[in-house]
Amino acid sequence: MIFKLALSSLRFNRLISLSLIGALCSVIAPLLLLFSLRYGIISSLENNLKSSPVNLELKLKTGYKLDESFFDDLKKNPKISFVLPLTRSLSTTVDVAFNGKIKRDLSAIPTQKGDPLLKASNLDDELAKTEVYLSENLANDLGVKTGDSIKYIVSRITEGARENAVVNFTVKGIVKKEYLSTNALIVNFETLIYMEDFKDGYEPPVFSDGSKLNENRKFFAKARIYVKTLDDVAPIDAYLRSKNYQCFSMLSSIENLKAISSVLSFIFYAIAITSVVGGIFASAGLILTSVLRAEKSYALLLLTGIKKTSVLMIVLIENTVLTSLAYALSLVLFYIGMWVFNHYFTSLLGQGSVVSTLNLVHVVAGYLATIVATLLITYLICIFKIFSIKIADTLRSI
Repeated sequence: MIFKLALSSLRFNRLISLSLIGALCSVIAPLLLLFSLRYGIISSLENNLKSSPVNLELKLKTGYKLDESFFDDLKKNPKISFVLPLTRSLSTTVDVAFNGKIKRDLSAIPTQKGDPLLKASNLDDELAKTEVYLSENLANDLGVKTGDSIKYIVSRITEGARENAVVNFTVKGIVKKEYLSTNALIVNFETLIYMEDFKDGYEPPVFSDGSKLNENRKFFAKARIYVKTLDDVAPIDAYLRSKNYQCFSMLSSIENLKAISSVLSFIFYAIAITSVVGGIFASAGLILTSVLRAEKSYALLLLTGIKKTSVLMIVLIENTVLTSLAYALSLVLFYIGMWVFNHYFTSLLGQGSVVSTLNLVHVVAGYLATIVATLLITYLICIFKIFSIKIADTLRSI
């Protein structure tokens, strides 16, 4: 019966009901768009940084004499996800030829199992000694596809004459340019070691007959170092600098992201709080008007023996229904606005870019917050108006 009375009251006071729905929509829809922009923009920036292993890498700026203890310490560090020795920069240069095209002085990057760069590219992180991954730019320049065979050329000077080791390497895959933007190759770690040994005058496997091996290697010049999370970049950077190793990282970009996030959050929350406060006052005024308008009806209900708590339930049900309708309409307006924002920015930021988005948890949380706020306002107004109704004085004015 109480529910039927509530629906009847809504139909009778439909002008006030529509006004309340409109007032709530004018607050809820912009708030949903505002939070979707905040969540979409900041989340996109954070995901782009977090998903790219480039931002988790620390590079030593110059060559050092790094011994086994250096790498052991890093591997034991819980913030490190991957570390691999690097040879001298001059030892990593290689020429590549394919179908009459040649690219000279390319940089060869070593890899081992667990390489974050390959995992991010969805490539197998195990390479044979005569397999290679090419950067997307290099593959496009050479016209190479996965499965092609290329000439891998390593050079050295022997007794004043240039000597080349030409080996056929199989292209196992292509690394996306967002992860490897330069013209470079990724090879097995042992292959890189053999390259340096060949250039130093040894006869290693792959590039020679393996008759003269370098058995005295104790040091490496650099290292590939990757941390687990963005928050680990700063402490590892500080750790390396404390050991007098100069390194390069994306720390400045990460700090810029945090600063942008902080500024945008402050702006968004300031606007949101202002909108919420304005919406609360507007809703409170409309709810109060509705209660005052129906005061005589409530007095008649009380006169028939209905308890004041039942009358309170009627008003709460009314506003629950109105709030639910307002939120549903706001969602429709929000999804239209979200589509417009994302469609517009796709042409500016490229396919896959999302600047406005909310997930189901956000939508449900917004609905619950709206319901709670509306019911709390309704309850407070009813406590002061309905529970203080004097039936005789109210009916006397009819």
